[in-house]
Amino acid sequence: MNHIKNCSKLLVVLSLSVGITVASAILSNNDNEDDKSTSSDEIVSYVTTENFKAEVLDSKIPVLVDFTATWCAPCKVLDPTIDSLMPEMSGRAKVFKLDIDESPEIFSKYQLSAVPTVMFFNNGIAEDQITGPQSREVYVKLLEGMIDGTSAFEVRIALLDDDSFRRDFILKQRLDVIQAAIKHRPNLLSENFENGQSPLAVILNSRAGEQDERISMILAEDPILKVGDLVGLGRCDEFNTIVRTDPDAVNRPDSDGNTPLLTALIQDGRLKESSCVRAVLDAGADPGQDDQSSFTLGRAAVSLVDAELLEELLEKGLNPNRTDADGRNALHWAAVYGYPPSVKVLLDQGVDPSIQALNSETAVDIVREKRDMWLTAARERSTVKEVYSSVLDPLEELLTLLGAYTSNVE
Repeated sequence: MNHIKNCSKLLVVLSLSVGITVASAILSNNDNEDDKSTSSDEIVSYVTTENFKAEVLDSKIPVLVDFTATWCAPCKVLDPTIDSLMPEMSGRAKVFKLDIDESPEIFSKYQLSAVPTVMFFNNGIAEDQITGPQSREVYVKLLEGMIDGTSAFEVRIALLDDDSFRRDFILKQRLDVIQAAIKHRPNLLSENFENGQSPLAVILNSRAGEQDERISMILAEDPILKVGDLVGLGRCDEFNTIVRTDPDAVNRPDSDGNTPLLTALIQDGRLKESSCVRAVLDAGADPGQDDQSSFTLGRAAVSLVDAELLEELLEKGLNPNRTDADGRNALHWAAVYGYPPSVKVLLDQGVDPSIQALNSETAVDIVREKRDMWLTAARERSTVKEVYSSVLDPLEELLTLLGAYTSNVE
């Protein structure tokens, strides 16, 4: 299960803000030793698989459920905000947390892939969800809207004034919902965010679903394209033209800290033959640059199927040991992606396979859990032979590789 709990890659990529100040003030009031009147209804408790139906689905009032995990760094950032909601909502709405390690069945049931994810339920129906920390105002407005009978869509439109909410909306909402929102917010896909980043750049530096469609919707607005946009779109000749007159542009990060090389690597799999990775490297990109993006260069590099290119990046200074907000380095991500040649290259470079991420997982743990998940699914569907060659054999190869190197380290 842990291999899918990507503590929101998009979470940190998007540099989401959290209303900690308000939350901390409320919590400090609750810490007053003289305050003995706080009732159990005003404390955020955990809901589990066993009582989820009774507490959430059968509830007569709106319910917020924060899907969280003890090892998740962004979850800890969100905690004060969620903890502050219950006193205000007591009696009008319920607020729960759900530990996905303790109740993985609910996490799987709603096909969630990252924590923290906050879901909003009304009359047993999941009306909305938000992945990643948002300002306190976002959660309050959604709950207040549900309490007052306002549709989740109407509340979303009002919330699009919030930068982090709009980023999340553009990245993750269904395309039909985005199209409907544009009728009420015509500049949804054309207006830059507060730090100057464009909606197009946010998409190009993510692994958003239905990415081609989202990109097409934004390009229809005829946006001004920057250097990173050009490589993300596979327009390598135009990129080269700019770099010839402005050589520093090849290593210049955008407003979110993404370099052209990072964008090119993220989009390599989508663009295939049109990829600009080689053009960016030949133009003088520095893989050793300490970029400020939360989608680490190492993570983007190990998603390549070209092990020789990964070796080249490492030789030119790529740091495979740099970790993201979840404590995952390049080897952890190579294990997630499950490509043996990339794992071998990293191990040959001396990356320690015994290093643990924040959730205490090693690369071996990640691969083993993925292998076990596939074995279980294959047995349930009686398709073991069919999946072995395409999925299970590479995973077994990875376990053998990692096991051998772990023994050497020990």
